[in-house]
Amino acid sequence: MADERVLELSGVYQHVEGRMALSDVALTVAPGEWLLVTGPNGAGKTLLARLILGLDRPSAGRIQVLGRSLDALDGEALRALRLDLGGVLQGGSLLEGVSVLENLLLPLRDRPLSRGALARAARLVMTLLNLDGLENQLPRALSLGQRRLVELARALIREPKVLVWDGFSEGLDLPAMRETLGVLSDLSRHRGLALVATDNRPEILGDAPHRVAVLARGRCLFTGTGHELEAARETSLELRAVLAGTV
Repeated sequence: MADERVLELSGVYQHVEGRMALSDVALTVAPGEWLLVTGPNGAGKTLLARLILGLDRPSAGRIQVLGRSLDALDGEALRALRLDLGGVLQGGSLLEGVSVLENLLLPLRDRPLSRGALARAARLVMTLLNLDGLENQLPRALSLGQRRLVELARALIREPKVLVWDGFSEGLDLPAMRETLGVLSDLSRHRGLALVATDNRPEILGDAPHRVAVLARGRCLFTGTGHELEAARETSLELRAVLAGTV
C-alpha cells in the first residue's frame, strides 16, 4: 500500500528530570526507507531512538511500530514486537564475558534450531559484515569499530523489519562506513529493511536515498530530502546555525 508505514510518531513529548527533552515530534518511515535523525549533542536523538525501540515510554504522544501502538503493548506483547526490530545503541550492549559468537546467538535463543544451524546463521551475518575470524574473541579484545559491527550483526541476525542505529558513525572509519552502507542498502532493496539512524553529521549517509530530520533542543526543525535540506538551510537562520554546530 502506498500509505504503508513501519514507523509513525505523532505529537511525541518526553520530559527528563523536569525539562522538556522532546517536544511535539512527528515522523514517519515507510518499508525500505532510510531516515537520518541529525542535530547537535543533547538534541534528543538518543532519547528518540530508545522510544522507537520501546525501551522508554514517552511522556505524551503516540508511537506506532509495524502497525502497533507501543503504549498499548506491555510485557510479552512488547517483547514479541521487538523481535522485528533491530537496535544498535551508543554505549554498547555486548556481554563482555562471552565470545562474539555467543553474543550473536542471544537473539536466536528462542529458535528451535540445532547448535550447528545457529552457528551457521551467526557466521553468515559475520561474513556479510567482514567479521570473519572474530567469533571466538571476547568483546574487550575488539576495536570500537569492530564492537559496533558485532552489535549490528546481532541486530540483523533475526532479519528485522526496522533497524534503529544510534550514533551511526561512532567507531567506524570511512571504508567500514561505506561497506556497511552497501550491506544495508542491499537489505533495504531485497528485504524492505527500514533504517532509522542518528548522527551529528547530516551528510553521513552520503548519496544513499534517504530523508533527514533535524532536531534541536528536542524540537524537529526540518524533515525532508537532502536536497530539500540544502534549500531550507539557505532560508532559515536557525537551521543554518544548528547544522553549522553553533547552537
